[in-house]
Amino acid sequence: MHDPTTKIDDPDELDSMQLPGSLMESFDAYREDSFRSATAEFTPSQLDWYLDLLNRFREPEDRQDSLLGVLDPAMCTVDHPAWDAPPGTRIEMPALNSNLAKLADRNSLFAEFARDEIQHFRDLAESFANEELLGLASIARAALVDRAATFEGRQDAIHYLALNASALLEGLWGVDNGMWPKAPPRQIEFEDMLAKKQAELRRREATRPAFEEEDFVCYSEDEVRAFAIDIRTLLLRGRAKHLAICPRCRSRVKYWSGVFEGLERVTPSRDGRPDA
Repeated sequence: MHDPTTKIDDPDELDSMQLPGSLMESFDAYREDSFRSATAEFTPSQLDWYLDLLNRFREPEDRQDSLLGVLDPAMCTVDHPAWDAPPGTRIEMPALNSNLAKLADRNSLFAEFARDEIQHFRDLAESFANEELLGLASIARAALVDRAATFEGRQDAIHYLALNASALLEGLWGVDNGMWPKAPPRQIEFEDMLAKKQAELRRREATRPAFEEEDFVCYSEDEVRAFAIDIRTLLLRGRAKHLAICPRCRSRVKYWSGVFEGLERVTPSRDGRPDA
């Protein structure tokens, strides 16, 4: 039986929308919205090709299930105070690798790794057209919430993607993270995502069917058998809403429907139905 306080959205599943509970979650909600806007013009197959390219670049042990997972500005921020801060609209994040590359000494380990990664990505992306790489770079910019980034051509896109999608450079955080604290952090302002998500929930509430407490109560065995014999009784008794939200009761009604259909074929009663 479902908890009657649970909100229902899709008839086949519980509402999965989560309100941001911290500043970091607010920021994540914003970047997910930005990502969705940036990917709206691309087909699912195009996005799959982009993810495949970035995963091949990162090597098998560092693959991610989504572009948002690869292009994550919260990398290595498990101790960031924003995880414990209340929802807000301004956050300080570490510099991106593309920012750091402009400050790094040419002879530093970071610069050496960056040059290798750029060349590696350039080789992998050889079969991608210029506009395709620029499209992926625009997606990366949205996922990273990097409003200052601009791309004038193919090489700009390659540099940006190689630096910010590199698992090798991510690994430097655990080996030599002295460069990141020296780089100016990013100050990011964004819209009030708690208020936005609350408004979205209210809009959903206005369009979804109203559920009463009794709609969350599972059917008795007598009800299940009655509904299986004649589905019209489900509507007559006003119990149809529960069937939409309870997979267990759907399975029970389906099972007994099959049982009674089998009995009809073998031992039909005078009115064409088995005597239950």
